[in-house]
Amino acid sequence: MNSRKILVVDDEQNIRDIISEFLSDLGYEVSVAVDGVDALGKVEYDKFSLYIIDIYMPRMGGLELIARLKEIQPLAVIIVTTGFSSIDVAVRAIRTGAYHYLTKPIQPEELIKVVESGLAHSAELGENSAELVEPASSSGKKPELMLLRGFPAEEIQDFIACGTISSYSKGSQIPLTDDLGSMIIVEDGAVNAYYNGALLETLKEKDVWGEETFINPHSIFSNLVAQGNTQIRHFKRKKLMEYFMYRDETLTKKYMINLIQCMYMKWRRASFRIGLYSGFKADG
Repeated sequence: MNSRKILVVDDEQNIRDIISEFLSDLGYEVSVAVDGVDALGKVEYDKFSLYIIDIYMPRMGGLELIARLKEIQPLAVIIVTTGFSSIDVAVRAIRTGAYHYLTKPIQPEELIKVVESGLAHSAELGENSAELVEPASSSGKKPELMLLRGFPAEEIQDFIACGTISSYSKGSQIPLTDDLGSMIIVEDGAVNAYYNGALLETLKEKDVWGEETFINPHSIFSNLVAQGNTQIRHFKRKKLMEYFMYRDETLTKKYMINLIQCMYMKWRRASFRIGLYSGFKADG
């Protein structure tokens, strides 16, 4: 995938043309869309490393488009554009998953700085961040459980059996308690993870949350909300400790390596957003 591929979404043709031509002259591959509906149509057939989205558009506005993009491409890097009078809306967009915002009229120097920063962030998240997430039924493959990468199939089954499944309806809070289990795996559906009211991440099938409790049982500081009807497998820390107590040391080391990699990638993705919510901005 071209790591310099950008989609500009704005209902005003002159703004689309100015941004598109300016970035194209700098060597970026730029596509345009007239509103959210048009953008989603293009995303079905192409992949982008960065999105520049206007807040106010007919048919489907920027906030709704961001939510839809995050369902399709959870790690999408999105820059929103808006007027000075709508800064509060831009902040809402940041809190729902946008990377940064630009105020109109957009200054060329600021546009270059934010685009370069956004593309660098997209590259840091890895190439998988720009791939569409396909349902298992359409791809024919189940998502990989990264936490158990390298485990034999029978050990994966035994590990999964340590958990218990609970069902949640849309909008339900998913508890992370010692009694029920402080680590979860999403079996079906999607879950939003929030920190202080700000969206950190959207968890899909086979995504894990709370795995750091294997090391520190008091480290959870987020809350989880089901996007729709969702099935969650809860794991008690004590059960996991017992599971590894009777396994070969090599398996335990694999798990610890996977656990640390999962934690590193997750909190690296989250740290930038937390910084934005706290009033900090990337330097470029």
